[in-house]
Amino acid sequence: MILFDNCRFLIATPDPVGIVEGGWVLVDGPLIDSVGGPEESPKDEVVKQGGEVVDCSERLVMPGLIDSHNHLANYAFNLLPGIDPSSLEFSGISECLEKFIWPAYTWASDESTHDMTLLAMCNAIKHGTTTITSAFPFPHGTFRAGVASGMRLIMHPQTVSNVILGDALDDDGYLALTEEVIQNYHNAEDGRIQVAVHPHTTYSCSERLLLGSMELAERYDVGFATHLLESAADRHMSDAQFAAWGGIVGYFQEHGLLQERTLFFHCDQVNPREAEIFAEAGVAISHNPQSNATYHGSVADVPALRAAGVTLGLGTDMPAGNLFDNIYTAYLVNAVIPPDQEGQFEPWVPIELATIGSARAQRLGDKIGTIEAGKRADIITVDLHRNTTLYPLNAGNLLYWIVTKCAGTLVEDTMVDGRFLLRGGEFTFLDEEAIIARSDEWMTSFGSWYRARKAAGEPVTVRKYPDYENR
Repeated sequence: MILFDNCRFLIATPDPVGIVEGGWVLVDGPLIDSVGGPEESPKDEVVKQGGEVVDCSERLVMPGLIDSHNHLANYAFNLLPGIDPSSLEFSGISECLEKFIWPAYTWASDESTHDMTLLAMCNAIKHGTTTITSAFPFPHGTFRAGVASGMRLIMHPQTVSNVILGDALDDDGYLALTEEVIQNYHNAEDGRIQVAVHPHTTYSCSERLLLGSMELAERYDVGFATHLLESAADRHMSDAQFAAWGGIVGYFQEHGLLQERTLFFHCDQVNPREAEIFAEAGVAISHNPQSNATYHGSVADVPALRAAGVTLGLGTDMPAGNLFDNIYTAYLVNAVIPPDQEGQFEPWVPIELATIGSARAQRLGDKIGTIEAGKRADIITVDLHRNTTLYPLNAGNLLYWIVTKCAGTLVEDTMVDGRFLLRGGEFTFLDEEAIIARSDEWMTSFGSWYRARKAAGEPVTVRKYPDYENR
């Protein structure tokens, strides 16, 4: 047993009524046994039974953060601008993928995916993320990294039709691989690792791949995740591609792709009627404010989506990102966009999105996302004694201060399933230096590969047909 005792602040649920001063959390094995206030602490009994007591009198204790969208192994795209500045010269999502994203996927392998995913997980753990998703090919490497990291992982084995990536699979090959991954890895590690199907998006996948992916999701009762409407150009071209159904949302609706198992990434261009349709179908959306503002100049209208009743989570969309940064960005952009929705976005909403919101978006709301008895013991602590940005704190300003002053924060402890992954700011079993060293080697390899292809006049992205092709 482990007792987080005398917590200066305990956020049991991400709202004002969920704050407890002087509270405690008792962990027994992988589960939260009980939660209470200062007058009920079981400290004496825990000590008597040989359990561990963690003094949290100068710590904030809260649910582990949940990243509902990421591409964990794609560090190579961070390197590209330094190798080839023209890789950032794009207009629209198609050219962005062509020049900035697909080259790394074309070069990647299972081994590079394993090592780079572990690096991204180190970053996430240090910044308080306990559950993370990864939309990437090479799922065997992703799975091995998930086992080694101790994190809670939702694998999204990425599949595409219009380009030839490093795995060189066609639609049938991707569907067969996805089924194999579900059969072998879903609910592995006592449920800590799960799998959802992931056709990349409508403009890069054939209808066979889209519909075949949902058929697998229904057969095995797993999630269905895809990118949708992440830019104005995407909106225009996707609607043109599916004009016979009144646009992309009409196509999804008619073909049974809008379900409670469905998770859309981004959705920056959703209109009010579509928001209602999503809410009625139980569809969830992963809000990615930093990546969308950076690459597309737009973000999802969170106040309107919340008002419609859509389930929302928060994602980073990039391996070097962190959720505390995105919590702050989500607050900033939605404080002013749109102005007519003022009053619908309370200060604690970004924390909700990054915890129980993302849990619900992954159909895990009954297991993680809050600190409640019976849930998995996914818990983080933040040091308040030496934290000059979170000063002064009281229960009245706590949530607002976390949202606006916690960006980039390194946490003190990160626990998943009752096991410390980070303790006192140090990894308990991961060898971060070795992981960084292997990642450095992979980045050198990618740089050499990219320069050699360019010098030889060979493509760094191999296309089978254009994006948005009607088929």
